[in-house]
Amino acid sequence: MDIREATPSDSERIERIAESSFNSSFALSPEEIATIIEQAFSSEALEDRLSESDGWFLAAEAEVDDETILSGFLDGTADGRIRWLHVDPEARGQGIATALIERLRSEHGDRPLTWEVLDAAVEGGGFCEQFGLAEQGRDSLEVGGHEFGLTVYAEGDRNEELNEPAVPVPETVDADGEDRPLDREEPIPGREAPFFRTFVTEDRESAHGYFCSQCGSTDVTADGLDRLECGDCGNVHLADEWDGGYL
Repeated sequence: MDIREATPSDSERIERIAESSFNSSFALSPEEIATIIEQAFSSEALEDRLSESDGWFLAAEAEVDDETILSGFLDGTADGRIRWLHVDPEARGQGIATALIERLRSEHGDRPLTWEVLDAAVEGGGFCEQFGLAEQGRDSLEVGGHEFGLTVYAEGDRNEELNEPAVPVPETVDADGEDRPLDREEPIPGREAPFFRTFVTEDRESAHGYFCSQCGSTDVTADGLDRLECGDCGNVHLADEWDGGYL
């Protein structure tokens, strides 16, 4: 594997990698993906970015189908902030993301890294934590009239205040016209505040749903990847496990 600085001649390949990565690993609509690609990864946008002297834009060449091609890239700033990191889905499992981050660290020196991760990233925080980064705060990114939520990860201890309930957590909560008991002993971490499981009856043999302690709602959806999202305030919990093949 070869890690080098990206050049304007890599633009077309970088755009294709980004599009494939967004489609396979981000919970975004086709319109949102198209907007990000046009605004951040078009030939014109990349030409401007690659001509900047400030920051790092690293490219990784690896073998795909018996051919060595550009298979991943990392866009980072001079102060150690990772803006984008994408790996071709066909090339994952070779340690490309790890190699890119290690190269950035070796070039960056002793200053701590910061990573801005879209909320829509399927891998979630576990991917960042693999590299010793912890959740530190929230931000947003506006691209082409669309606003995307970001979670900021950095080297250092996690900000524990992120997991404190913002509203009182009752013993029971009304859901579907019935009082549902809560499991207040085992909170589930959320981006803004923890979630709590609710049960059908007091014996707690059958789970019913979840209570969001950011806003007090029980309108919480769960998917097959163990992600939770509050339909009222947007608070989310991402899966604790992630696809290590991405590394």
